Amino acid sequence: MRVIVAVLGGGKIGEAIARGLARSDRVRGVYLTRRNPKKLVPAVKKIRVTRDNRKAAAAADVIVVSVKSTDARQLLTEIADLAPGKLVVSVMAAISLRRLEENLPGARVVRAMPNVAASVGHAMTAYAPGSSITEADRETVRHLLGTFGESREVPEHLMDAITALSGSGPAYIAILIDAMVSGALKVGIPRDIAFQLVTRTLTGTAELLREKGIHPAELRDLVTTPAGTTIAGIYELEKGAFRTSIMSAIEAATQAAERVAAKFDDEESR
Repeated sequence: MRVIVAVLGGGKIGEAIARGLARSDRVRGVYLTRRNPKKLVPAVKKIRVTRDNRKAAAAADVIVVSVKSTDARQLLTEIADLAPGKLVVSVMAAISLRRLEENLPGARVVRAMPNVAASVGHAMTAYAPGSSITEADRETVRHLLGTFGESREVPEHLMDAITALSGSGPAYIAILIDAMVSGALKVGIPRDIAFQLVTRTLTGTAELLREKGIHPAELRDLVTTPAGTTIAGIYELEKGAFRTSIMSAIEAATQAAERVAAKFDDEESR
């Protein structure tokens, strides 16, 4: 079955999702809504850009909700009468399945959290299915999410923490890369060489861990020799509480996601 998908909210993530979906043979067409339709450059043949959320939702078999959480209530109210019987995938941070199902009665709802790597087809997306999702829906969701990266089904109670981990994760990694490039500049390595070395070291290390299935500590020990260069660097990282800072960042981001969810719930109950 070939479907039409409406991506409501054409920010960076929404546009990346739309572009991924447009590459699928199982997607007949994509509606992408945004305030300024002219900003989609270059144009993609399968993607129709519009300002009209209702028009897009009415035409679609599957609806992807990709607006900011602060705009959730307005959008969900706008499309509520068009959603019954349709598969709705929300990529909004912190909005629970319960609230999505309450605001979109009759829809089959999935909550998902991709990241900005969707723009290059390498997102990691966790998703949690709602109470009325069928096995056919699960297969559809896996295929659609697979058009812009990898996906994994998880229990919903993990979604706020996953938002903090993989949703916000590219920002943490970008800071690490920037710091390593700055360190390289300090010891005399030109910026272009440093950037290539750092980014390839990062992606190569990630692939090594994935393919070998080893614990990060094992890999650390493989390259750490007594009185060598690596242990000297690790000592400085430990002295600066590097690991503690990363752990604290993920905890703080999780708490921020929980606050967003609580605010939405409080406003809904008024």
